[in-house]
Amino acid sequence: MALSRSPGRLYRFLLAMFRFPLAIFLFAALSQGAAAQERLWSLDAGDEDAYLVFGVPETDDVGISFWCTMGTGEVSIFVPEADPAMEAGKTISFTMTAGETVAQLEGKTAANEEAGAVSLEAKVSDGEPIFTALKEADRFKVKVGKEEYVYPLTDADVAGLLKLCGKP
Repeated sequence: MALSRSPGRLYRFLLAMFRFPLAIFLFAALSQGAAAQERLWSLDAGDEDAYLVFGVPETDDVGISFWCTMGTGEVSIFVPEADPAMEAGKTISFTMTAGETVAQLEGKTAANEEAGAVSLEAKVSDGEPIFTALKEADRFKVKVGKEEYVYPLTDADVAGLLKLCGKP
């Protein structure tokens, strides 16, 4: 096959030859954008409330969040999708573990209509030892009913949240 005699034929040959690798390259390049949409820690404060959220920025995808009315000394822990077997409107016990520290906590369940799940929220004193452990650990675990969730603490500004939530 004399490809050099016909520039059109050479072009078609090269196009056919590189179409598949080009498609793979474009797929990989575009996938990097999707991979960048991983959950991250974000600390944000408004006029009255502060939030430390582990989620995908600019979306409703949240794994867990901590929030408070600033200066109250109380932090709310919010798990948007707890054990699916749980009923809304109940007070339940759950555990939170960071390092060697295990906290037995109580929270209230509520229907999370957006996710079609049951969420859990607990109000905890900012002096609870689990918060000191969260500042020092690299991950923590929440066990709700039969479900267990592990969250990384890389870049989680727990100290910053506690400073905002603490009583003046």
